[in-house]
Amino acid sequence: MNENWQSFAAIAVVLITLVLFAVRAAKRRKKPGCGGGCGCVK
Repeated sequence: MNENWQSFAAIAVVLITLVLFAVRAAKRRKKPGCGGGCGCVK
């Protein structure tokens, strides 16, 4: 029985981590140009 809940917990941790990486990658793509601060005209 102990291994069963541990398997579900491990899968949940992996899924949460994947969602967080996807959210961070999506936020990174939305920045126009270089992200500012470099003095470019974009």
